Amino acid sequence: MVNRRTNYHHSLSIASKLEKLKNYWGNLKGSCAIGFSGGVDSAFLLISALKWAGVKIYPVLANSCFVSVEALDQARLVGRQIGVDVLEIYWEPLNIPEIQKNDRLRCYYCKKNLYLAIKSAISKRDRLCDNVFDGTQFDDLFSHRPGLYALLELEIQTPLAIFGFTKSDIRSILRKWGFDFWNIPAASCLATQIQPGTSLTKERLNSINFELKSKKAPF
Repeated sequence: MVNRRTNYHHSLSIASKLEKLKNYWGNLKGSCAIGFSGGVDSAFLLISALKWAGVKIYPVLANSCFVSVEALDQARLVGRQIGVDVLEIYWEPLNIPEIQKNDRLRCYYCKKNLYLAIKSAISKRDRLCDNVFDGTQFDDLFSHRPGLYALLELEIQTPLAIFGFTKSDIRSILRKWGFDFWNIPAASCLATQIQPGTSLTKERLNSINFELKSKKAPF
């Protein structure tokens, strides 16, 4: 199967995808930063880099008012289970008018400014780190994700999408590799819970966060 918008290919063999990814990491020159959310996609990307890339790797966890406390705790836990020191940064999306107004391009502006923040943070630690990666995978290419255009503009690399890894592939591989977080559910951005066109405020985001907590409460 081929995504007609990008010409990215979906191979039927997980083994062949893994071989391509292994070779990709093996040929990488220079240190790299990986946007790490604690979800299975970015976790798998990070683990594969640690296995096969012979370079310095900086996993970066971006904390903001769009990330729930539970999602943040989950990301930290996954990082510990992988065995890495995650660089945690904070950025404030509500300071950016294009994000705050929450139109249908919010995801584009959010992803763009998120990775600009990651690039800025990494440049202070390693000025030679030119490789920045995102855990976008093949399934993501078939949904409405304006943020993908921001990744292209900023030249953020997405090898999981390029080599055709699907969410199912990733969960299957993580399970085979012995990681017990292989089946954790996706933690969506809090901003996605607010109707497009409704401006984003901390009060509204806190309300959504409280509602999500209440639904998960055992009592």
